[in-house]
Amino acid sequence: MRKELLFITIVVVSVIVHSGSWLYAGNNETVGPPKNEIISLEQAIQIALTHNRSLVNSALGVTSSDLSLKSQKAEFDVKIKPQGAVNYNSATDGYWQTGATVSRKVSTGATLSVTPLFGEIGGDSTNEVDVSMSVPLLRGAGTKFSMDGVYSGTFAYESAKLSFIQQQAETVLQTVSAVYNSIQTQQQVSFLEKQLDDLKKHLALAKIKERNGIINAMDLYRAEIRIQNVQEELTSTNEQYANNIDAVKQLLAIPQQQTIIVAAPVDYATVHIGLEEAQKIALKNRIELELSSMQVKEAERQVAIAKNNLLPQLDLRLGYNVAHEEDFDDLSDKRWTAALSSDTDIFRTSERNDYEKSKLSFRQVQLERQGEEERVVQDVRFQLNSLQKQEERIQIRQEQAKQAMGKLRLAESKFRYSMANNFDLLEAQTELQKAKIDQMVETISYIIGTYSLRSSLGTLIDRKEDKESN
Repeated sequence: MRKELLFITIVVVSVIVHSGSWLYAGNNETVGPPKNEIISLEQAIQIALTHNRSLVNSALGVTSSDLSLKSQKAEFDVKIKPQGAVNYNSATDGYWQTGATVSRKVSTGATLSVTPLFGEIGGDSTNEVDVSMSVPLLRGAGTKFSMDGVYSGTFAYESAKLSFIQQQAETVLQTVSAVYNSIQTQQQVSFLEKQLDDLKKHLALAKIKERNGIINAMDLYRAEIRIQNVQEELTSTNEQYANNIDAVKQLLAIPQQQTIIVAAPVDYATVHIGLEEAQKIALKNRIELELSSMQVKEAERQVAIAKNNLLPQLDLRLGYNVAHEEDFDDLSDKRWTAALSSDTDIFRTSERNDYEKSKLSFRQVQLERQGEEERVVQDVRFQLNSLQKQEERIQIRQEQAKQAMGKLRLAESKFRYSMANNFDLLEAQTELQKAKIDQMVETISYIIGTYSLRSSLGTLIDRKEDKESN
């Protein structure tokens, strides 16, 4: 397993930092960094992870979830609420009173509070201290019910973090694809420009032969028509090339008027990993499965909450009050209070329906979890099969390119010595051009496929720091 994982890592590293076969793609706009500045694939990925607008927006969502969680936890902090009142009436003596309530809700659901009050009535000072405790006896009693808001906030926060990591992986794939699409169209432009140059040389030679009566006008027409076709294809490819560069700018959050140059290697190394081993890695690392497991646990907890809500609301309130005037040692009043209160619908129709709905939701997320595992296994199989087929197609394209080159050499020789017209020559040039482009497209598709495989395995984004922080 370690060898196979190491090999995949080497493949990706070689794709990013290989120094042998670098290609670049850019545009001719005048605004931006110096023309000799090249953004490598690795740099493009880092820029996208830092500045991509969708990722930045998602990161803000994670921060918002964190603040919501802190607000839920703050419900169990010590709270101080100042109190005060002033009253004046010409018919009676006025009074004023000030103080504060210090309270705290504990994890079991009980709320403790102390309220000292100081004031004056008719010129006489008054002091009062009220101590109370409110305890839920049935509904909401116990840590797992009283801290429902904290647990829900924790689930939302952790889900937001995992979704953010998942979006990072998607952004990396989009960036890799966009960069290589630019490289692909840039290479197509280069191939077409070379082919156009060769065709123009051929047309010049054909005109000389036609004037000398070696060939007829049909050969000239063929060459001129082929040149026009290549020019049209070159125009559309240049347009696609500019669109691909703009797509890279969009992903990297770079202004559209700025010039960019992107570079990426076109070398590849074959990936060797067994299907069973790859599926085990994916089942261990895929974020979708981690999210599904969290959703199952949260749905199960919500069932318990809904079941607890079927109980009637019954609260016990205990209080102790001390009041005195002028001299603190001269207690004027001491009171103990104990009260039970309830405010509950007898039929509990809404709560019963909510309980049944929570059980249905729990069953749904269980089924979704099972389906997610199947999708992960299927995705890994698809990615490995896709890489295998692409490798086979690359070999086929290489052989086709060799055959097309041989055919072109033979056609050139025959035409040079007037043993044939230029039909075979133009046909061979077209076939060679197509074979080269097809080989390049399959090679780039294979490189992108290695990133897709890593995403399928759940190893495209390094989550070591995230796991250590948890």
